[in-house]
Amino acid sequence: MSQTIVKMYVNMPDILNPTLSKQNRLELVEYFKAKQGDSIANRFDHQVHLLKLDTLNQHILVKNTKTSTFDMKLIRQADSTIVIGIIRTVCSPVCLSSVEFYDTAWNLIPVRFNMPKSIEWLDVNNIPTDRIDLTWAKNLMGISFISLSFSEKDQSITARNNTLDFLSDEDRKVISPYMSNKTITFELKGQQWQRKQ
Repeated sequence: MSQTIVKMYVNMPDILNPTLSKQNRLELVEYFKAKQGDSIANRFDHQVHLLKLDTLNQHILVKNTKTSTFDMKLIRQADSTIVIGIIRTVCSPVCLSSVEFYDTAWNLIPVRFNMPKSIEWLDVNNIPTDRIDLTWAKNLMGISFISLSFSEKDQSITARNNTLDFLSDEDRKVISPYMSNKTITFELKGQQWQRKQ
């Protein structure tokens, strides 16, 4: 892979991660590789931590602030085209992610990723409707706090539902027995991310 995660991260447009300059990103990576530290001060004098640098799987994970991460991975498609995936996650306090995809010239590309909804984790068929109002349960899951991450093992994306963390203790106690804690995994096929079966 001629384009490496280090080169792409260091040389990416500053607008994609405005708290760090190109020089900041270079220093962060070089200190980490030289085992001289895993953090630097950003433009606002806050510490940024490099959590993962996997040059084999072309993946980097950076903790930009106490409440946010920047997750980037190079994904090689079947035709050898490289897609750059960027996941930004903010936890304030409940974690919520967004994802974008770029080509190697940093043009935003129309790769389709349909963010799952929290209701997809709700086991509607096993809710005892004599004790719990089904409409109430569905409405409770109307707000979605989904966090994403790139897989460490392959080129997939994992989605985790954090919506229970947003609910009151009382609502969480009622609904949590009918919520799956499983993750949903997606893989890129052509121009669309599809769920793994």
